[in-house]
Amino acid sequence: MRSSNIITITGAGSARTPALVGSLVKLKERFPLKKVIFYDIDSERTSKMEDYIRLVLKTYSPETEVVFTIDPDTAYENTDFVFCQMRVGKNEMRSLDEKIPLKYDLVGQETCGPGGFSYGMRSLGAMIEMVNQVRKHSKDTWILNYTNPAAIVALGLDKVFPEDKRILNLCDQPYSLMRSFAKILGVEQSILRATYFGLNHFGWFTELKGTDGKDYYETLKTYLRDYDFKPYNAEQRSKSWLDTYLRVNKYMNFFDEYIPTTYLQYYFFSEEIVSESDPNYTRADEAKDSREKEVWEICSKAVGTDSVDDIEIITNSVFGDLMVELAESIAYDLHNEFILMSRNNDIIPNFSKDAIVEVSGTVGKNGANPYKYGDIKPFYKGLMEGQHAYELLTVEAFLEKDYTKALQALTLNRTVVNPEKAKAVLDDLMEANKDYWYLS
Repeated sequence: MRSSNIITITGAGSARTPALVGSLVKLKERFPLKKVIFYDIDSERTSKMEDYIRLVLKTYSPETEVVFTIDPDTAYENTDFVFCQMRVGKNEMRSLDEKIPLKYDLVGQETCGPGGFSYGMRSLGAMIEMVNQVRKHSKDTWILNYTNPAAIVALGLDKVFPEDKRILNLCDQPYSLMRSFAKILGVEQSILRATYFGLNHFGWFTELKGTDGKDYYETLKTYLRDYDFKPYNAEQRSKSWLDTYLRVNKYMNFFDEYIPTTYLQYYFFSEEIVSESDPNYTRADEAKDSREKEVWEICSKAVGTDSVDDIEIITNSVFGDLMVELAESIAYDLHNEFILMSRNNDIIPNFSKDAIVEVSGTVGKNGANPYKYGDIKPFYKGLMEGQHAYELLTVEAFLEKDYTKALQALTLNRTVVNPEKAKAVLDDLMEANKDYWYLS
């Protein structure tokens, strides 16, 4: 029988938390839980879901102790894993990240372009503080970080904590795409093994094979040339998300060598995306009016009841499943395969050694074991070098409070390019974020 674990969920006020709890319950035989600590500085948000979470865990995992806290010492003093999913500035700042760039006909997106820069600057400070708080109590606790924008956060943490081998940064986007690929191919996701390279939200699938001995890559590419690409849960997605997947088809009309991540749409088709965007109603509003509203309504049904009979249990979360599966692979040294973020070194020999690249690999008790990929071709290398320079300058701008480096970063970003627009949007974002970051 596997030993039980203590985990802390940092950023527990996220509307994603009930779905994460669903994954914990679904996978509890594989990853048994002694205690779950729900930590957030915003007790108002956690209070909206506390009754629901306590009821679900009492019903399906009664052996698990449940703690809610706003105290970091309580959260981190005795925990095996920290599942971190912070959104610094909450939905209000996300809304500004998306709307301010659109004033200048620039992509308004929470992890890419100027919005991603702004969000990254907020996340870096909070994440550095969080790691220091955890390490005050233990050097052995695993920090599994899902806080966005993951590329900037991962690079920043690597610069500040270069010797800390128990921080793993993860993203569910490649995992989600693999789930969509599996549905298209009519196979179980668990049998698929991908070869992938890139930066987070900036990469390509180059092989897709099955543990059944079959090569699925050309079949998938043929499908994406001939049919609309849809996410595995298309019926639950808004039009903006469906358009995101369709742009994979569009990208492959130009470059069909590899299958791209969906986020490359923002860098290749930015003008089109801006023209379709509503500057008064962005995905932040969409999320608040759909997913978040639905979560709060479900959670409210748990107030004053001791039965889950009439309550929908939120499950099938790609994000939650990935978090738990990764922790499981570490806790029991399984060496299961994931698409991982890791310092490059010689994974891609002809690329910047200090970059945080995203490639396939395994995870065990000592952390990530990324597979060596090999040299990449000039087209992809050129794209990635520019994106890495943007990420590096963003991190340096934050650490050094350097306005010029921030301006250089935004000018390098493929969604901006124009230094006049870069300066205008930077100044607006800096004013909006003055309570979180400011540059000299």
